[in-house]
Amino acid sequence: MDTTDKMVEIARFQYPTDARTLMALLQSEEIDCYLRNEYSTLVMAGYDVGGARVEILESDVPRALEVMKAGGYEIPEEDENPEQMQTVAGWVSRIPILRKLSLEKQVFVFLILIATCLGLLISLGSLFSA
Repeated sequence: MDTTDKMVEIARFQYPTDARTLMALLQSEEIDCYLRNEYSTLVMAGYDVGGARVEILESDVPRALEVMKAGGYEIPEEDENPEQMQTVAGWVSRIPILRKLSLEKQVFVFLILIATCLGLLISLGSLFSA
């Protein structure tokens, strides 16, 4: 392993169990891999938090793509981004404080802000209705 080799995302799944299936395939071909966002995807089930991400060493990407293609996985184009992620990123990018955070943190903070605003509205509504 080259010490300058970095981890890169090879695939993203809505459910960690689907990611584990790909990881088993890659590991059977002796390609080391790592699952990122497994627990946040489980905890935030039903919300799009970026999904469970399978990451491998950058030097293993060409071989992993071959294994994935042979295993029936669809290989996205390099410039292809999920439409939903672009939509969420567009909303969050309008909040200057959040622009410096990673997308996962942006979405999490954005959800907290929305929940706080809803809580305040409910509290104010109950004050005025009493």
